[in-house]
Parts: sequence; structure tokens; C-alpha cells
Amino acid sequence: MNKTAVHKLNDLIQLDADAVLAYQQAIDACEVSEVRRKLKSFQDDHQQHINDLAEIVRAKGEEPKIKRDLKGFLIEGFTAIASRGDHSALLSMLGNEELSNHMYEAALKTELPNEARAVVERNRGDEERHLAWIKEAIAGRLWEIKEGAAAVEQDEHGK
Repeated sequence: MNKTAVHKLNDLIQLDADAVLAYQQAIDACEVSEVRRKLKSFQDDHQQHINDLAEIVRAKGEEPKIKRDLKGFLIEGFTAIASRGDHSALLSMLGNEELSNHMYEAALKTELPNEARAVVERNRGDEERHLAWIKEAIAGRLWEIKEGAAAVEQDEHGK
């Protein structure tokens, strides 16, 4: 694997590491259990991406770059500031997932060994799924539906 491919994989590792931290901020801001659960599963996907990409980089005799950089601190900080409840957390993660999708698309336009390409394609599929779910949750105002259902349920049970 050439240095450009290793560099591209390390960029994706850093992106996913930043996403794991941003997802934690968003999860902490959410109140609707379904949203929290889904965001946690997306966070787990990003952690798996780090593990899979790092394994490929190590197999090529290189060291994966997993530590946070300034961009990671900024992304995490922005997500923490912007995430004030489910709606704003989802909006924050929408931007992060759009960035992740763009970066994975760009990586697939570079020359990658077959094993690396397969992992990047699989991760890209996860990113598309994340973005689609977040867009649906925002369009469907999932936080209102769930909160409204919980309020109705409480009223019915006299609590």
C-alpha cells in the first residue's frame, strides 16, 4: 500500500474518532430513548470503522493516527454547544454525517488496495445509513412524536 493510501485511511480513522466523540455529546443531550439508542449504535459503527481501518494500516507496517487533533476538539465542542435536546443533537449530527459521507466518497475515488477498498465501501454504506436515518428523524420530528406519546401515556395512567 502506498503512502497516499495510508494517509487517506488515517484521515478516515481521524474522522471516525472525531465522530465517536461528537456522538457522545449528542447522546448526552438526548432525552428520547429511541434517538439515544440509534445514536449509540451509530457511535458503535464509527468505533468499528476505527478498529477495522487501524488493522489495515498496521498490517501494512504503519501506525494508525487515532489521537484527536484541533479539528476533533472543534467538532466535539461545536456538537456539545449545539446539542440542547434531541432536535438540536440530530441537527448537529446531520452536519457531522454529511462530512463523513463526503470524506468516504472522496476516499473511494483514490487508489486503495482491494482489502482497504472493501472496508471503506462497507463503512461508506454505514455512513449512508446514518445520514438517511438522521434525515428521516428530523423530517418526521421524531423527538415530538415520542415526547407526545410519552405525555399521552402519562396522562392515561394518571401520572
